[in-house]
Amino acid sequence: MNQQIVWMWRDRLRDEWIWGTIIFILTTLNFACRNATPISAVTQASEYNWDKSEEGLVLSCFYWGYVSAQILSGFLSDRIGGHEVITTAAIGWGLLTIAYPTCADIFYDKSSQLNVVVASRILFALLQSFHYPAIASVVARKVRIRNRSFMYTSIRSGTIVGIIISGSFGSLMLDRLGWRSVYYFFGIITVVFACMSRIILLKKNCLHPCRKKDIPVPKNKLLLMKASWKILLSHKAFWGLAIGHVCGGYAWHLLFSWTPTFFEDKFPNRDRWVFNMLPWLFNLPTSFCSGYIADWLIAKHCTTTVTRKFLQSLCSLVACTCMFLLGRASCYGQALALVCLTLFFDGFGGAGSHANPQDLAPDQAGAVYGVINTMAAIPEFFSVYISGYILKTFE
Repeated sequence: MNQQIVWMWRDRLRDEWIWGTIIFILTTLNFACRNATPISAVTQASEYNWDKSEEGLVLSCFYWGYVSAQILSGFLSDRIGGHEVITTAAIGWGLLTIAYPTCADIFYDKSSQLNVVVASRILFALLQSFHYPAIASVVARKVRIRNRSFMYTSIRSGTIVGIIISGSFGSLMLDRLGWRSVYYFFGIITVVFACMSRIILLKKNCLHPCRKKDIPVPKNKLLLMKASWKILLSHKAFWGLAIGHVCGGYAWHLLFSWTPTFFEDKFPNRDRWVFNMLPWLFNLPTSFCSGYIADWLIAKHCTTTVTRKFLQSLCSLVACTCMFLLGRASCYGQALALVCLTLFFDGFGGAGSHANPQDLAPDQAGAVYGVINTMAAIPEFFSVYISGYILKTFE
């Protein structure tokens, strides 16, 4: 009997790491495709004669779509399984990545061209918005409490790996093969891998514990979920989480969207792959290890609340201070060092507000993450768009 329990535990652990690895790779591809536009925005603007305001529109319109389906993604993931949601959406946004250059070239007049580009970016973002709430749902329902922070931040570190790969290899492709090659390359890989992932997952029924047809949701549980949402929305902890997530997202997406343009405009003779890749290398160790640090602190009897607040405060205070100083940087080395320092401390936030929905509402972590990410996406749009407007006005 004991031997059977050991084997069952090993099988479960093996299956967790199979789907964990698959979702990590899809997270990497998610941001590799998303980062294709920021790293090539200056080249596209030069080719299509976009000014800074129009470039800002192309970058910021992503958040119009990104805000659209976050909540829906969370609810679907909690009901039918995050694996289903993640892999299906990945096929969609992979195909749209491949189609983006065609969308940009289909019209010659700038007005029609911008309309098509913006529409494709919005649809691309809508499909990508299903990704992160689904991850929160999967981790909350599949991983033991003491390992959740580490598993979540390990998967989420694919965000940084994707930016590093697209920032380095993508920048080299941009210089040698043109900006369209970046979209084709990462888009094709995404579609192929997402289709293979669905085949693997469908063959392993154990990787679909949340399917509605296997585990029906009783009516009294649905009533309980509605009651818990009323409690959650009236609790100060939820609004503290939401505010922290909004502020962190505002700064991070401003940096993500405009850093390539900042360096290309201010230091035009520098290699793209250096400033598109190097700062994110500093973000990777803290993004990956923040979950381990959080689990270690909790194991040492530090409360979950204190742990989350400490890591989120460390992330936000230091990172925002460095971003403020970045505007006053006088040389390339100083600017690069400040961006590196910003992203190094930003990584600690992975085990802060991003992991907190699993603590507040494990059974509805996907929906909670969807709600707070929707709140964050609205100011993220304004931060990116207004930056382009300011740059156009004062250039």
